[in-house]
Amino acid sequence: MRRVLHPSLPGSPGHAHWAALCQAAAGLVTLEIDPRHSSDAVDAFVDGLRHFRIGWSWGGPVSLAVPYQARFMRKLGHPYEGVLVRLCIGLEDAGDLIADLDAGLQRLAQA
Repeated sequence: MRRVLHPSLPGSPGHAHWAALCQAAAGLVTLEIDPRHSSDAVDAFVDGLRHFRIGWSWGGPVSLAVPYQARFMRKLGHPYEGVLVRLCIGLEDAGDLIADLDAGLQRLAQA
């Protein structure tokens, strides 16, 4: 994984704007996967997650994950080289979600 994108993180694009306007953060997170991993490998990472369903959403009780390549979707002010994985964090146990992502990232690193 190259980096985690979330406006509450100081290194994320838009952090200053978020800090000026917001008092709390939402459970929508993006993982920028290292570009050495193919889109097929990232798809396999998402498919292998046990506690995340595949799909788009903004909030809700069920954690979701979806891979996408933003550079093909629109013009961006912040270019991303790798495949992005959007995570919507639901109400599952945080430890289960963290362990699931950790195991998935370990599988991806070995792919």
